Amino acid sequence: MAKNQFIRARVAGWEKDCIRRKADAAHMTESEFVRRAAMDREVTVIEGMNELLRELRYQGNNLNQLTVMARQGRITQVNYEPFTEVYRNAWQTLNSLLSHAV
Repeated sequence: MAKNQFIRARVAGWEKDCIRRKADAAHMTESEFVRRAAMDREVTVIEGMNELLRELRYQGNNLNQLTVMARQGRITQVNYEPFTEVYRNAWQTLNSLLSHAV
């Protein structure tokens, strides 16, 4: 659905800061956060998710670099055990975080 309508609201500086902090914590834009809050939809913040996402990004970059090197013929074999371990730990962490959120 196209979002082509505007609602303007005046807020105090501290209110804008509060909305920005809460939106950042929920990994949303300020607009998305305000829309969800206004429509009585639940906004769930899962503490610890930033660290997990950061680690997954790092591992994704590593895997991408290995893929590029393999395609270039610079490497022929890769030990995937470290990746498997990281993803196993990430899965366990994600399950733990989600169990605390529900």
